[in-house]
Amino acid sequence: MNLSELKPNQRAIILNIGAKGELEKRLVDMGVVSGEIITREKVAPLGDPTCYTIKATHIALRKEDAKNIDIELIKE
Repeated sequence: MNLSELKPNQRAIILNIGAKGELEKRLVDMGVVSGEIITREKVAPLGDPTCYTIKATHIALRKEDAKNIDIELIKE
């Protein structure tokens, strides 16, 4: 499953970042690293970007970028 498939208020563990180059560096700088828990919060009115919370920080990612992040859903 990738991050773009996460539903609002669902939580997941980041497994892998498939992006390379500048996008990978930008994601890592924002705290998107393997093993971290990420939660989908809100979606922009037109559907893109989406707001996520990771380590108590809100980040906005485009669907195109979120598709590069593999996750495992946390069952609650």
